[in-house]
Amino acid sequence: MSSYLPTLYKARDFPTKQIACCICVERTRGKTQKLILGYGVEIWLCKDHASPQFQRQRNGRDFELTLIRLWQAHGCWTLARQKALKAFATARDAAKQPRPKPGSYAWPDLRRRAEQAFAHGAAPDQIAHRIHTHYHDCPAKPPSTRTLHRWHQERRWLARVASPP
Repeated sequence: MSSYLPTLYKARDFPTKQIACCICVERTRGKTQKLILGYGVEIWLCKDHASPQFQRQRNGRDFELTLIRLWQAHGCWTLARQKALKAFATARDAAKQPRPKPGSYAWPDLRRRAEQAFAHGAAPDQIAHRIHTHYHDCPAKPPSTRTLHRWHQERRWLARVASPP
């Protein structure tokens, strides 16, 4: 057979004193670093593949599927590796959980009550004073005075259709 097939034995520009990136293999450039996935699973990756950006690419599916296919091709798709990637996916999914809503969105009932007061002629500064006095020792931070002014300026109570009698 006359065509050359790439191997690590004679790879060009491959640093001989380090471990190859498990994804790049013979194309590894630069230093590699160990990434511990848990369950006794450790892999060596180049800087680019070890980066959080690559690991999060396409919601982490590139990283996960690449490792699965590599391990299957090498005949070493073990239970420990399955558990390690499942933990990776679980951590990824946990990071996607909706975070607490900020500012005015965390106080929908308070906003409705403030808008009712605005509809009856209350001034934003009056409402702000009442709210900040009432919630001054509350661990949850109430909406700022600026937010209460914005609520007043939006005048959402005018857009609400009165319910029929």
